[in-house]
Amino acid sequence: MPVDTLSLAGKTAIITGSGRENGIGAAIATAFARNGASVAIHYVSEGSKGKAEKVAAGLTKDFGVKTTVVQGSVDNYSTAKRIVEETLKAFGIAHIDILVNNGIVTNPVQSLTEVAQKDLEKEFSVNVFGTIYMTQAVVGAGAMPIGGRIINIGSIVSKLNSPPFIYSAAKAAQDSLTAAWASELGRSHGITVNTLAPGPMPTDSSKPFLQNPDGSPSGLAQAVIQQGRAANRLGTVQDMADAALLLVSEKSRWITAQWISVSGGVTGTS
Repeated sequence: MPVDTLSLAGKTAIITGSGRENGIGAAIATAFARNGASVAIHYVSEGSKGKAEKVAAGLTKDFGVKTTVVQGSVDNYSTAKRIVEETLKAFGIAHIDILVNNGIVTNPVQSLTEVAQKDLEKEFSVNVFGTIYMTQAVVGAGAMPIGGRIINIGSIVSKLNSPPFIYSAAKAAQDSLTAAWASELGRSHGITVNTLAPGPMPTDSSKPFLQNPDGSPSGLAQAVIQQGRAANRLGTVQDMADAALLLVSEKSRWITAQWISVSGGVTGTS
């Protein structure tokens, strides 16, 4: 009997928001590519194009897999559909096997009376509507097959009732979609849908909040570490990538509709 593996050979994945080398999306893309998947690296702004191309080129060089780079804001269905269609064309394939909804927008913490309409609309349009549009596109235009995998990247703040409150509410809405789609897509298409919810972990965008100028943990980081139940450290993007790899493998075929915290056990309760 052969040794069990988490091979993704022959699979194709789209990971939104994966164009930053030190981000969660790029780490997940790396884990998938390392295990044989063809990967579409996604970015939004023109200024991020070079970084996304560097991520894609590195995956091809290191693991010998096919990669492509796709651009566009996912808060528009036409753009989401184009992203999927460009991926199919680039790889010469008929379907998408894996979608990771990792594109996010979060604004500075604002009180109810301070938050502006444009900020509200942007957070929900990307975090909620973008998740909907990309999922519609991979299931429809992407013809996601039986055994397809969808992962929504959430956040532990959706369960902790903590700032930033608008982002927390948007992620809670996304959590609800995970549960609803798992039933709908599981029964009709044989697709699993799960949420991976990270706690605070250092990335290019979060380091200023989690590390002091001398590299030591900030007050926020220390508070998170104290709430954890695992090793005495913050989580890393590799922790997220490994969890994602497990969820998209054949070994997780019976895991769906789950909200899985990747935080070292931070629950908000003692």
